[in-house]
Amino acid sequence: MVTQKLFDDGELFEFEGKVLSCEQVKKGYEVTLDKSAFFPEGGGQAGDVGTLGNAKVLDTQEREGIVYHKTDKPLEVGSTVTGVIDKDIRLRRMQNHSGEHLIMGFIHQMLGYDNVGFHLGKDEVTLDLNGVITDEQLRECELKANKAIARDVKITVSYPDDQTLASLDYRSKLENMQNIRIVTIDGIDVCACCAPHLSSTGKIGLVKVLSHESYKGGTRVHILCGLDAVEVFSQRLDTVREISRLLSAKPEKAADFVSKLLSDNNALKQQLADIAAKQTDEIIKGLSNDGRGSFCVFADSLDMNSMRRIANEGVALTDGVFGVFSAAANGYSYIMASSSVALRARAKEINAALGGKGGGSDAMIQGSVTADEKTIREFFGTLDT
Repeated sequence: MVTQKLFDDGELFEFEGKVLSCEQVKKGYEVTLDKSAFFPEGGGQAGDVGTLGNAKVLDTQEREGIVYHKTDKPLEVGSTVTGVIDKDIRLRRMQNHSGEHLIMGFIHQMLGYDNVGFHLGKDEVTLDLNGVITDEQLRECELKANKAIARDVKITVSYPDDQTLASLDYRSKLENMQNIRIVTIDGIDVCACCAPHLSSTGKIGLVKVLSHESYKGGTRVHILCGLDAVEVFSQRLDTVREISRLLSAKPEKAADFVSKLLSDNNALKQQLADIAAKQTDEIIKGLSNDGRGSFCVFADSLDMNSMRRIANEGVALTDGVFGVFSAAANGYSYIMASSSVALRARAKEINAALGGKGGGSDAMIQGSVTADEKTIREFFGTLDT
């Protein structure tokens, strides 16, 4: 016996139904009713949650026309229970789903594109178009959608007969199907859809495009609608306000200030890179080691690339180990190189002696140490003994 589905009225949040079966499953029970307003997962939208009597409905699924309610408690077969759908979750999902139909209707009118993929997620809604859309076109469709919200256009659900359906121009046309459910936004969109919807566009509240990108030869568009959109943009506005406060700039000027900061930062990075390169050149120019034994040099705040340049030059001046140490927090960063000593095998010994950590290959190791300069120089004096 298939379940009588009551979610054509998307705003029916409470109903009564007779329990037909209750089977224990993993982590709960599966309950079927003679009728249900709980929407089962499908069409890119998750199943409804709420309560049946004193049991929580954790998920809703459908198999072969039967709606299965996943509950945390068993229900007595034959009993009549009151079903209460989580109104906030259902409302937000309907706002997002009806909002997707609304903006998709204007995209279809403008460009003839169809929505070939849809997912109503926790943080955003994605719709996949079978064509490319520009920023300007998306903004125009978004504006039209919000104007339609202001007009509070009627949304209806119908099941046209075969003759009517054959003459109907609707999106997501399904072939060889019976009892096709059509959701219509008057003058804007006609689409086959199984999900609950609001009764008018005014209840959507807001449609906002978050972003879009190329996807499988078309476009993936990310949107949010209604209360979800309000919450996200309130959070983002708070972030902009805080950035503006930190920059001592008006919110509308924050992007200009950030751009200038990035430009200044890049200029400073280049200056530091030039200073580091000059320091590295001077260190390399001053390298000398008459005895060919192990030796080391010290520098202030060099990056690893500069240290590696110095190591590659210094290793040619020793038959032992050459080390480069650069001042860092709580000690030094280091690179040690050798053409005759297998450093990987001795890394544990070296790190233990200098309070360090690190590793690498037989030819070069790198890491950090906490020992002071005097201790490091004394240690290098023992490497050849």
